[in-house]
Amino acid sequence: MTSESRRAVEKGAVDTVAAAIATGAGIAVGGPVGGIVGASSAPILSSAAGMLIEHVRQRRLHRSGEVLRNVARTLGTDEDSVVHRLISDDGILELASRVILAAQDISLEQKRLALARALAAAISDGSPATLDVSGLIARAITGLDAPHIRMMAILEDAVPVPSQPDDAMKYGMRLSEITQKDPGLAEGAYAILRQLIYLGVAEDATNGMTFLDIYRAYALSELGRKVLETLRGDPSADS
Repeated sequence: MTSESRRAVEKGAVDTVAAAIATGAGIAVGGPVGGIVGASSAPILSSAAGMLIEHVRQRRLHRSGEVLRNVARTLGTDEDSVVHRLISDDGILELASRVILAAQDISLEQKRLALARALAAAISDGSPATLDVSGLIARAITGLDAPHIRMMAILEDAVPVPSQPDDAMKYGMRLSEITQKDPGLAEGAYAILRQLIYLGVAEDATNGMTFLDIYRAYALSELGRKVLETLRGDPSADS
């Protein structure tokens, strides 16, 4: 076996192990697509449908293994060491399962890398507190799309309200100010903001009382800053 063939076999093995961690099975296809795969031998399916199913299966397998490879790269170790660490801690294994399942259907590479970084942080530290925070970060990243990340980057400059605000200070950023900085967010701005608040990555930063949404101001929460930092990561660690 050539070295290239050996690497391909090893990569396939990592993909399958990661899929098993995520699904408890040997393949990484679940939900409606998984149901179709179960009937993939039926003559009713066209060859094009079969090709689509196989493409989805292979893509999910690849992305499952990609998580473990990125975790190993972040930690400066190999995939075997990562797997052994996962199976030694039920809490980290549960997080890994959720991260890998989420990564299978995420097309945005930035999010898949960030999920791997969140898992790597939990493995590296090992404390329950870090595991909890990594879980919150992973959940938030999974619920974000590109427009949410763009809005978060703008809100990074907004000053959150401290425990004892100064009336002379301006806190937060109004939705109209956000869309001025990125007009492309205008059409769905309110829905994007609601999702950020739901995920706990943005918070109300209005100083004083107001009943009108147009006057409310917002800023990143502490969790939001951690999520944005995880999304950005360290480019050298991923190369």
